[in-house]
Amino acid sequence: MNYVQGRDIHDADSHLLEHPDWLKPYLSSAVRQQVPSLDLHGLEAEATQALAEHRAGTRPIIEDAAELMTHKNWAALGAFDTAERSQALNLLGFKSQLVFSTYSHLGMIDHGGAATLDPDVLYEIVEGHNRGVVDFCAADQRLLPVGFVAPHLPERAIAATQRALDLGCAGIELPSLPCGDYSLTHTALDPLYAMLQERGRPLLFHVGGGGRLVHPTFAATGRVPEQVHHDRETLIPSLTYMGIPAPLEMALAALILDGVFERFPGLRCGVIEQGAIWVPGFLRRLDAALEEFGRPRQRASLSLSPSEYFVRQIRVTPFPFEDIEWLIHETGPELYMFGTDYPHDEGGETPLSMFDEALESFPNNVRDAIYWRNFEDLMANGLPETLRVQAGFEDSFEDETDEVEVLRLTGESLAVHRKKVLLRLLVKEAAERYGLIASDDEVEAAVDEFRASCDLYDVEETQEWLGDAKITYESLCRVMRDSVLADKLYLQLQDEVTRNLPEQIGVATARLRRKSKTVSH
Repeated sequence: MNYVQGRDIHDADSHLLEHPDWLKPYLSSAVRQQVPSLDLHGLEAEATQALAEHRAGTRPIIEDAAELMTHKNWAALGAFDTAERSQALNLLGFKSQLVFSTYSHLGMIDHGGAATLDPDVLYEIVEGHNRGVVDFCAADQRLLPVGFVAPHLPERAIAATQRALDLGCAGIELPSLPCGDYSLTHTALDPLYAMLQERGRPLLFHVGGGGRLVHPTFAATGRVPEQVHHDRETLIPSLTYMGIPAPLEMALAALILDGVFERFPGLRCGVIEQGAIWVPGFLRRLDAALEEFGRPRQRASLSLSPSEYFVRQIRVTPFPFEDIEWLIHETGPELYMFGTDYPHDEGGETPLSMFDEALESFPNNVRDAIYWRNFEDLMANGLPETLRVQAGFEDSFEDETDEVEVLRLTGESLAVHRKKVLLRLLVKEAAERYGLIASDDEVEAAVDEFRASCDLYDVEETQEWLGDAKITYESLCRVMRDSVLADKLYLQLQDEVTRNLPEQIGVATARLRRKSKTVSH
């Protein structure tokens, strides 16, 4: 049995482990000479030894899922070799893994003002990094590569984002602490967010993008603290944990309060390996910030409360040791996702069992939300359809009891719903063939029309219905997107539909004939 014991689970946080010269093959010779070997935070010898053992064929063979999580960093199966990573995924059993680099993107983070790197060098590193991560993931579609984009120069950042998405990146990571002279909410970066929204790829923030989390002066206590050497600095782990949310909260608050999520309602954002225990208080502070300190123009520009944007568009990975049960009771299950941090040692050896224990008291739909549903909503088009969990209304509907329940809830049989799902799949395939696209504005208009037809006139009523139906707003948008595509496809094929309409009507008269006979008898 694999690590997940056959269950449907996506891993929202995993990594590749680079060796010192990993980036250089992806750079031109001129830039290669200007870029030093990667700084592996004092672990260069460990990486070099693992690479040498791999080349010599002397690395230990791991074939037991129970043993897999005990090997960490470069000693882990699939830490730096793509073929090994596929073997590791087979043992782990995850539907997919979101894959971040570990060290190679750090040289692109230039906090604290204008960029010091030459722009040509910086953006060649950006593109080299993204090609490298895509190459690592290319052999197995379950591996979802995360591109990194330096936002220093908006025009070049936008171009780099487009190239990363064209390469096949499933999402784009930005640093949470500003780099260069532009806020993440500067209107010059709007095309970047528009592109992510249009392409259905998430914006991602990961720990490490917030710069120095603890000022080194905090180590000057006059005592000998419990400390570790990391990143060639002396850090105190407990204070580092406390500092993680600060730059992230500021970035998210700016994105919400400056209207980025208002302007791009289809943009999804993942907050990875930064914990979640801060979320409930942050939501209240967000609303208080606008209520107490928001200017009239700012208030008028936001159609939702700040916390509602967070709930609608942001998903977060708690650390396994955090009180996940409390988090769910405070905010609901829609915000959180599972992640292992594989193969980093910070992820621990038992993340899944810790999540299972925290979720033990919750029903299946809550566990599903944490383990796969929220991740699939976040990833949108970044997750191949073949990797999606094909569950229905709650789990799946197969037996006679389910048939009766579906008929009671919807007034239509399971067979009718299966045909509707099939029609949606065929519509998407045909629309792609004809080059038809449903814009986010068209989808939002379709959602509004649907809500009006169902007397769901305000946000609270809609959220209550979504909760009762055990689906998400993103699921509703997907159905409405398919509806828009169907309308466009009809216009494309209107003449052919008209030619075939008489025979369709003719076949349908048989049912009416049968019913009239039954009545007469």
